[in-house]
Amino acid sequence: MKKIITIFFILLLFNTNFHIILFRTSTLRNTNFVVSNKVVEVAWNKYHNYTEITAILKNLNETYSEIVKLYSIGKTWKNRDIWCIELSSQKETSNPKPALFIVSYHHARERITIEVALYIAWFLATNYAINDTIKEILEKTVIYIIPALNADGIEVSEMNPWQRKNLHPIDEDGDGKFDEDPPNDVDKDGKIYCWWNATYMGFEGIDDDGDGLINEDWLGGVDLNRNYDFHWNDTNVESGSSDPHSEVYIGPRPFSEPETQAIKNFVEQHDNIKYALSFHSGIVGILYPWGYTQNPPPDEEEFISLAKNMSEVSGYPYYQSGRLYTCSGEWGDWMYGVHRIFAFTVEVYGQGRNNTWWKEHVHLVDGRAYFYDVWEYFNPPEDEIKIVLEKNLRITLFLATKLITGKNILLRIIISVSIISIVVVVIVIVKFRRTRLYRKL
Repeated sequence: MKKIITIFFILLLFNTNFHIILFRTSTLRNTNFVVSNKVVEVAWNKYHNYTEITAILKNLNETYSEIVKLYSIGKTWKNRDIWCIELSSQKETSNPKPALFIVSYHHARERITIEVALYIAWFLATNYAINDTIKEILEKTVIYIIPALNADGIEVSEMNPWQRKNLHPIDEDGDGKFDEDPPNDVDKDGKIYCWWNATYMGFEGIDDDGDGLINEDWLGGVDLNRNYDFHWNDTNVESGSSDPHSEVYIGPRPFSEPETQAIKNFVEQHDNIKYALSFHSGIVGILYPWGYTQNPPPDEEEFISLAKNMSEVSGYPYYQSGRLYTCSGEWGDWMYGVHRIFAFTVEVYGQGRNNTWWKEHVHLVDGRAYFYDVWEYFNPPEDEIKIVLEKNLRITLFLATKLITGKNILLRIIISVSIISIVVVVIVIVKFRRTRLYRKL
């Protein structure tokens, strides 16, 4: 039988507003989060560009300097900083603090993943002073967040929303020129369509370099999530190619890219990382290793336990990555296979398994199929961004509290009342029941 513990309290005066934050997997799913009234304000109903992202991170660093550090862990091909925001209090502990490592935006078209990482950093920073659970998390753990690994991709994705790879210059057509013939928005409708028939496929565009070919040399690049040195160039997988034309081009060698090299150096220098999240989009789901094979990982039981709880707080399904499709040189496999870090790829949004959506967005004209809405495939409408952000905040808070407790428990029920009149904080610790539900796709 399910144990039910009912707690109640009402102490509200005047116009005080309150929200309940439940750090319990079975109830956190539908919870709204209180936010601080402190200085840093961010619009969460838009997609931010690189300049805006940098400004937000610097503002957080300056406003909450007692818990926020900001530094670059490397440079992209276009010399942009790869920012890392580190969140932890200055309170000393007897042992090194365990860490949660978050990296977003391996792929240029997956812009929602930047917003997810930014929101998590913002929420932790702005709520440290007013939320006892957030305070405890940052006093006892370290959270490292890289909001935009593929920082060059932000600007490019607005010109070509199909862009996946980084901007490593590659002469794909062998004409001695680099990146000179990408897709183009010829009709100026703000979209670039893909077309296909029974024999060929192509993209909207023109012959930019006058060689009689269209779209044969895109900007970049290498698929950063096929460039890690674990089963790199494994020819037995379904996803990963040595062909530079391919969207899943693995690069000339493992860690050939400055972006993945920055991740390698960072992880190798931080042996306190226990859990890790990489945010992606295209489908929804929580993926755990292995990705290169359908064989289960050695710690399958623990992966399933963690994934199940993350599923309960987010509503996302969970499964082993390799059962979706197998791939080589993937981040999560490298994190776990080389460093034994419990690493999860979270697909935060996408229409990849929505057959109804596909039918509505593919148009047949004279034997050709046309698809215009690749941005919408990977990224939610602006008025739905916040929904996605809060789901993934819940996942992050679950893993962060797991770092503290080592157990799956409900840490706190917090009632935060706006400081117009009263702040009421009720703390309850209860065990929650493990279920035997294990969902697979």
